Amino acid sequence: MSGASGTGSHLDIGGVFEATGDIYKKAFGTFWIVALILLVPIAILQWLLGGNSGGSLIVNILQIFAVAWLAGSVVRIVQDVENDGQVDYTVGELLGSVWPRLLSIVGLQIVLGIVIFVGLIFFVIPGIILALILAVALPALIAEGIGVFASMSRSAELTKENRMRILGIGILVILIVFGVAILVGVLTAITPILGALAGLVLGILLYPYLYMLTAVLYFRLVELKEGGVVAVEETVIVEEDAGPPPAV
Repeated sequence: MSGASGTGSHLDIGGVFEATGDIYKKAFGTFWIVALILLVPIAILQWLLGGNSGGSLIVNILQIFAVAWLAGSVVRIVQDVENDGQVDYTVGELLGSVWPRLLSIVGLQIVLGIVIFVGLIFFVIPGIILALILAVALPALIAEGIGVFASMSRSAELTKENRMRILGIGILVILIVFGVAILVGVLTAITPILGALAGLVLGILLYPYLYMLTAVLYFRLVELKEGGVVAVEETVIVEEDAGPPPAV
């Protein structure tokens, strides 16, 4: 596909969800183990130190880093599948490949959170626009090895001309997250332990899917803007359907 580069192609929302589902199934065992390694210790600490304010602060900080590590690992999984159609990384290789970028990931997530939060507080619409502009900053940072602000600029470049379509993806994601939050809240009201377990299981299932969706979105936008295998295939199809040249 080609996007703003010339032919006016647009993002295929259905294709993004379909590709995400395929990668999710292929990589389920890998990201499940990664999520367990990163999130279960945090859940245990949260349960042990939940009543202590100082302990809660430590757990919250550790959770930020664990979720960032998980996000980076999921982007690496998608990048791996995009390269050759399968998951080649071991769990150790995944965690090791993200470790050098962990502080950058956390820094980016903090900056994105502040920017979007400020936009939402003062004017809701600018906050939404900022969220759309910066939608693929995280996978850009991981896949391209660039810095925090460079990844934000890269996201702005890639999402241009497809932000309304990305908004459609965002609305679906918000509905999913909202539904999960309601479920965890109901279970927590029944018993805190049940709520904590449900939150852990759903987090292990949901967090990777959401980060995977964002990573797939990034790679599709790169294809739209800069070409690739899909762009070549689509160009060939157009040429074959063009018919014979006009008579002279």
